[in-house]
Amino acid sequence: MYIEVFLVGILAALSPGPDFIVVMKNSLGAGRKYGIATALGIASALIVHITYTLLGFTIILEKIPVVFNVIKLTGATYLLWLGWQGIRSQARLENSNGKSIDRLLKQSVIRCFREGFLCNVLNPKSALFFLSIFSQFIGPNTSKWMGWIYGGEIIVAVGLWFILLAILISNSFFRKVYQQYMHWFDRVLGIILIIFAVTIWITVF
Repeated sequence: MYIEVFLVGILAALSPGPDFIVVMKNSLGAGRKYGIATALGIASALIVHITYTLLGFTIILEKIPVVFNVIKLTGATYLLWLGWQGIRSQARLENSNGKSIDRLLKQSVIRCFREGFLCNVLNPKSALFFLSIFSQFIGPNTSKWMGWIYGGEIIVAVGLWFILLAILISNSFFRKVYQQYMHWFDRVLGIILIIFAVTIWITVF
């Protein structure tokens, strides 16, 4: 069972979605450390999904669809905001506030972690995974500690995949190409995020 849960986590992470786009955007735009911070934010958000699954809140989401729809709309709005930020990308980034570089970098790491966390915790795809797939591994006779072991496997599987992605994408070759066409890359990724957002809105209405 342990292997099956881990493989399911890997397959879920490999499926293209907003998390993938956000990790790629931050890895290319800011560098390896910031991509990894985003990946850690995504992995941390999984704790929220695992917690409500083990506490039985998945039943509430299934019985009261409006709750799940609110989550979907909130997530879509956040993706729309991220996409809009990408579309507004400029060819050059300037520091007009006179802040120190160290402070800017620190804020960027925190921002990247926050973006990864919010992107996953508000992602309907993640909620659907825990509602439909992960919950199948949690039966009436499954102890809480065993449920957390399974959940920990999912966190490790997803976290490792996105960390690996951040390391690969932040390669100097990819970043050099990105920096030459930065604003166009950002705009394309922004459009993709907006498409994800619109798709979610359509499923609700």
